[in-house]
Amino acid sequence: MVPLVSKMKGYYLRYLKYALLFLSLQSGLAYGVDESLLLAAQNMLAKGQSVEALDLLDPHEEEYAGDKEYDYLYGLALLDTGEPAGAVFAFQRVLAIEPNFAGARLELGRSYFDMGQMQRAQREFVIVQSQSPPKGVIDVIDKYMAAIESRNLQNRQGWKGFLQLGFGDDSNVNSATSAENFLGFDLTDESRETSSSVLSTLGGVSYDLPFNFDSKFFFKASVNHRANNDASFTSTINYDLLAGYNKSFSTLGDISVAMQFYTADVDGDFNNKGLNITSQLNINFSPTNQMGLFLRGGNVDYDTAFDIKDIDQAIAGLSWAHVFSGQSRVSVVLAAILGQDSAVEDDSPYGRDYTGIRLSASYPVTHRLNFFASVGGTDSDYEGSFFESDEIRTDSLTDFSFGSSWRVNKTWLLKGLIGQTTNTSNIEIFDYDRSIIMLTARSEFLP
Repeated sequence: MVPLVSKMKGYYLRYLKYALLFLSLQSGLAYGVDESLLLAAQNMLAKGQSVEALDLLDPHEEEYAGDKEYDYLYGLALLDTGEPAGAVFAFQRVLAIEPNFAGARLELGRSYFDMGQMQRAQREFVIVQSQSPPKGVIDVIDKYMAAIESRNLQNRQGWKGFLQLGFGDDSNVNSATSAENFLGFDLTDESRETSSSVLSTLGGVSYDLPFNFDSKFFFKASVNHRANNDASFTSTINYDLLAGYNKSFSTLGDISVAMQFYTADVDGDFNNKGLNITSQLNINFSPTNQMGLFLRGGNVDYDTAFDIKDIDQAIAGLSWAHVFSGQSRVSVVLAAILGQDSAVEDDSPYGRDYTGIRLSASYPVTHRLNFFASVGGTDSDYEGSFFESDEIRTDSLTDFSFGSSWRVNKTWLLKGLIGQTTNTSNIEIFDYDRSIIMLTARSEFLP
């Protein structure tokens, strides 16, 4: 893919002279915008100083978003610094004001191209072709269209990898009660709330194998080690394998089916393993609205000593995602689930029915700094009785988290997170509170 991108940049730079010439002719029409700011950004882009141009333009987005000259330059800066998703919104704002601005539409097509959304890119290029653009523009479009048409399986397949390191503090690593005794028995330290510092290491690889232009097989593998330094009996290692198939339907959405297998060790010994199949359907109602539907079925199999906790699991979910295309660029996701855990053992009390809802939001303050938050809750009604009690267990879990992320460069991302979880149960021993603070650094790479 790298040679293709490099080649496209060459064609693009030849066209940029035409686009900037058009912009120069139009800049005098800007109202309320600092023309010296636009001129400085324009010169930086012409010299290939896209990072400097973005740093110059980004602080003024709230003030100038909606001005076509500013948005056009801002979109170019975002696109050339590896932020095509943000560039899409900037170019869409330009086209909302001037639909026939061929330069902005061409850049919108290039943004989709960089995002891998080839059919959307092709649609924008076709529109520009219909506007009888100059020969230089036609040449650029022809090159992109040829690249789209000739993009073979080898161009689209390949490995990706990531490594994430984190540290923090967890007030209740075993999600246990703070009570000292229950039913007249003193609880052991391992059965009571235990705090600990945390070190986490997460690494993984993925591989995409296209089946045709709109379909692909994908494979993922990861290992997650969480060391709870002050409570080693809760330290875990999770191994995860996933394989699936995805098919996209132009701009309408996509569907995927995947099989996942995992195994979890606790304190160095096997604890449980699971196998599930998940199907996911995403429907795009517009560039800023998407609905998701998913179904999951599988099982969780515990070590022989804990066979009573074995379950068969079925979950259904519905989500709605919306991205505000104005100055804020805030995105929100509302999701709801309905699930059932069916106990494998006849005398097991761990079967349950549950429902949950979650609201998540993200606010990109700049192209580097993003704030996010999530709040959710799950209500569970268990089928069996615990501790020979006639009372059927019911739990209500709520959680809240917020944090921020900082994009250091195209490879590294730093993230800070603070979270709080509370589980309320009609059986005291299952009540608990938990708070966590984590700092992580993540690197994504290509072999």
